[in-house]
Order: sequence, then C-alpha cells, then structure tokens
Amino acid sequence: MPSAESNTRSSSQMTQPLRAAALLSATILLARVIGLVQLSVTSALMTEMNTDAYTAAFRLTDFVNYLIAGGALSATFIPVFTQFKDNDRKEDAWRFFSAIVSIMSLMLLVVLGLVYYFAEPIAARVTQYQGDKLRLTVEMTRVMLPAQACFYVGGILVGVLNAYKRFGASGFTGAVYNVVALVFGVALWAVLPPNQKAIGFAWGILLGAFCGNLLLPFVAAWRAPREERPQFKFLPSFRVLGVTNFFRNAIPIMLGVSFPVVDQIVMPYFTGHLPNGTLTQLDRGNRVMVAALAMLSQAASVAAFPYLASDSALQKWDSFAEFLRNGLRRLMFISLPASTLLILLSQPIIWILLRHGNFTAQAAQNSAIAFGFYCIGMFAWTGQQLLARALYALQDTVTPTIIGSVLTIFFFIPLCYIASHSSNPILGLALATSLGACAHFCGVFIALEKKLAKPQYNVRLGAERVLGTILRTGVACLVMGFVGLVVKNLCDALLPQSFIAHIVRVLVITPCALLSFAWAARRFRIPEYGWLMSKVRRRRT
Repeated sequence: MPSAESNTRSSSQMTQPLRAAALLSATILLARVIGLVQLSVTSALMTEMNTDAYTAAFRLTDFVNYLIAGGALSATFIPVFTQFKDNDRKEDAWRFFSAIVSIMSLMLLVVLGLVYYFAEPIAARVTQYQGDKLRLTVEMTRVMLPAQACFYVGGILVGVLNAYKRFGASGFTGAVYNVVALVFGVALWAVLPPNQKAIGFAWGILLGAFCGNLLLPFVAAWRAPREERPQFKFLPSFRVLGVTNFFRNAIPIMLGVSFPVVDQIVMPYFTGHLPNGTLTQLDRGNRVMVAALAMLSQAASVAAFPYLASDSALQKWDSFAEFLRNGLRRLMFISLPASTLLILLSQPIIWILLRHGNFTAQAAQNSAIAFGFYCIGMFAWTGQQLLARALYALQDTVTPTIIGSVLTIFFFIPLCYIASHSSNPILGLALATSLGACAHFCGVFIALEKKLAKPQYNVRLGAERVLGTILRTGVACLVMGFVGLVVKNLCDALLPQSFIAHIVRVLVITPCALLSFAWAARRFRIPEYGWLMSKVRRRRT
C-alpha cells in the first residue's frame, strides 16, 4: 500500500503538468478554432482543383521541414538541453543551443533551396498531378517554402521556453499564425486577378509563419527572466558538447519512414489518380479530427515532455514510470469517449464548418465520412504522442523510428494502395490511417514497456492497468454509442439537412451521449471517472 506521503507526492507531481496542459489546451483551442474558420473560408472560396493544389503544397513543405528540422528538434533538443540545465551546466546548455541553431539553420537553408529548384519534379512524383493543377501546386510550394525557416527557428525558441516550463507561446503561436494567414489570404483574394487568387492563401501562410511562429516566440524568449533568455552566437561546430548526441538521436528520425509523418505525404500520392476534390475532402476530414486531437493530446504531450525529460536527466525512474502511466490512463479515458462523440456528430460538424460556397453537399458528405473514420484512431494518436515523447525523453529515437518505418512500409502503404482502388477510396484511406495509428500505438507501447523493464531502469509501465482502463472505457463508450445512435436516428427522421438543423443535432446528441457515458463510467467504477469528477468538484468550490 502506498503511504499518504507517497500519494501526496504523486498528486503534487501531476499538478504542475496538469496546469500547464490546461493552459496549453486553452491556447490550442483558440488556435484550432481559428484554424477551422480558415479551413471553412478556403474551402468556400477556392475550387476543388485549387484546394487540392493548396493541400498538396502545404503537406509537401510541411513534410520537408519535419524531416530536416521539426521532428529532430522536438524529439532531441529538449532532452539534451534539459540535461545540461538541470545539472547546473548553463554555459554548456547555451553553447549547445547556439551550435544546433547554427548547424541546423545552414542545413535547412540548403535543403529548402534544393526543394525550391526541383519543386516541379518533386511535386509531380509525389502527387501525380499534371497540367494546371501541377503548375499551381509548384507555385504554391515555392511561396510556402520560406515559412519552414520560421517554423524551425521559432520552434527551437519554443523548445527553450518549454524546457523552462514556460508554455504560453506554444499555444499562442498557432493562434497568431492562423489569424494572420486567414486575414492576409482573404485580403489578397479580394485584390488579386482571378488566376492568382488562390496563391494569396499561400502568401498568407508565409506571413502567418513569420508573425506567429517566429516573431512571437522571439519576443516571448527575450521577455523571459535574464537567466532564461537565449544566449546565441554563431557556432557551427560539431565539437560542442551535446551536438554529437543530438545528431545521434536526430539522424534516425531524418532517415526513418515514420508513420505519423509519412501519412501526410502518402495521401497526395494515392489520391492523385482520383477525381478533383478527393484529397481536399480527405484533408478536411483529417484536419477537423486533428483539431480535436490537438486539444486532447498535443497540450498534454507538450506539457509532459519537459517533466519526463527532467525525470530522465535525474534518473528518477519510478517517478518517470508513474507519471507516464497515470497520464496515459487519463488520456485514454478522455480520448475514447471524445472520439465516440465526434463519430456520432461527424455529419453535422462537417456540415456546419464546411458546407458553404464552392464546398458542395457531396463534398461535405465525403468529408464527414472521412472525419468519422479518422476519429476511430484518435485514441491511438493521442496515446502514441505521449509514448513517443517518453522514448525521446530517454534519448531513444531509434525505437519509435524503426517501429514507424516497418509499419509504414509493410502495413500502411499496402493498405493505402488497396483502399485507393476500392469502391469507396475516401472511406478506405481514412480507415487505413486509423488502423495504422492503432498498430503504431501498440508497437510503441510494447517497446516502451520492454525498455523500462531493463536492469538500468527496472520499472514497469503497467500494461495491465492501462489496458484495463482502455477496456472498461471502451465498454462505457459502447453504451454511449448505442444511446447516441438512437438519438441521432431520431433527429435524422425529424430534422432536415440544413445549417440550423445540424446545430440542433449537435445540441441534442451531445448531452444524451455524454450523460450515458457518465452513467456507464460510474456503473463500471472506472477510477479515472472519479479522478475527473474530483477535478470538476474542486473547480466548483
């Protein structure tokens, strides 16, 4: 039996990350709401060909940035920087910071220059587009490419802020980015000639990245306490302490075929031969799911990472395992009913957000199907983000990269090929992504459990306790789904397909589904339900 002192320490250990996650959830919610407005506006204004080109260009540039800088940065910078900082080696921490910024900036500039020059053959190979659609994709890609430098430099500044447990800029960067991109894109749409209007939204992405992802973190970093302000000097040297360790962990990510990343580039390829609008409809369903996912898992994972990195740096393995186990069980308890509710509301949500202007009823229906099937894997996306960060905190980037690469090559890509040639490719491709996410979650979970059992750590993640939470919550979600489906069918029988009617559906189905889940969770005595209710009661008092 754990002592009262142990329970108090455990509760205290979770309090700060929970507060950080709450702050991030609020700011990420703001960013995602604005992002959904941007999605609605671009879908309404642009034609299906334009939106396909815009989506492909956005995914291509984002993929390049992740492979060269973004993935390696988030996975490997914070653990090494935190190790120096938490062991009172501040000078080494800032020399490491300077070296990584210098080296990676030079690498990124070279890669962006090459992609800019070879944008046409790259886009043609990745998307299978031809003619005007390919030309527009290439032009948008070249406009958006410089934004990746803003994402990188701003990202490393946010990494420093997060290492010092300062999380405000992490959420507000997305909000500012989306606002500027939307306002500037619409302004250019109003003044540019018809054949150039769509390009305006690409320029909006570039300006939004500069203001939100570079300028805002720069200001936040320089307004920090003096001892936490970045100390930079140009130092492109591999001999600086920590740099070799950084690249040893980063290279597997750069060279690996990670499933969560490749998913973004696989879809343009497998939809290239399908009718105009297919990629857009899949992307819209995916991005609405990702907006909900970000509010659930991004905040928790970003907030948890520095704490996991600190426990790892100080070799507090019992604390590391307990923190991870409790966090994962709570994420599963929240994400499973959230995904069930979103599946029930998939049609009204997509209709409310996107059924405007050039986005037709058929496009909305297809996006709703994609959204619903993407949501099946939302709990797995939630869990794998936290588990992958736990491995990164242990400075192990090889394991998740190998798992992701094997799954991508031998499972996900063949599944996408089959789905793209099925009778309903939108449903099939969305389901393939969810199945890939579930397989990836299971693979990373098993690998982490085995790793922590090794003598150097000698702790247990507690697979049976996590699985117990998933199973009991899943049964409660079946009750929730049954009740929600009955209410949904009743609404469909009584209400027309209109904007107001879909709002009514959301307002009716949501409380019925949530109340039925709460009843089932209490009936099945799920421990996380008691934890959640204690938090709600504490806020009321």
